[in-house]
Amino acid sequence: MQAMTLWLLEFVLNFVKIYQDSAFSAGELLAVALAHAFALFAAVSSSMHVSGGHVNPAVTFGALIGGRISVLRAVYYWIAQLLGAIVAALLLRLVTNNM
Repeated sequence: MQAMTLWLLEFVLNFVKIYQDSAFSAGELLAVALAHAFALFAAVSSSMHVSGGHVNPAVTFGALIGGRISVLRAVYYWIAQLLGAIVAALLLRLVTNNM
């Protein structure tokens, strides 16, 4: 019980700190959240017919555990997903002047 209380306290304190430190109002945070949701929707929709919409390694893991894909295919998806994330992070760093 004490571990759960500590975890919950840590979660709330970090949430409050991050929320207070952000320069966004509640409306702007909502707009950012909706933009992320629509971007994920577009990514899943556009890749649904090719890979089943696996744009997240956790989704691939669930499909593997559920028996929908083979281990080899899951490894290929994970490699592609992680390389895509690395390239996107490097591109974002390049575009934002090493921020």
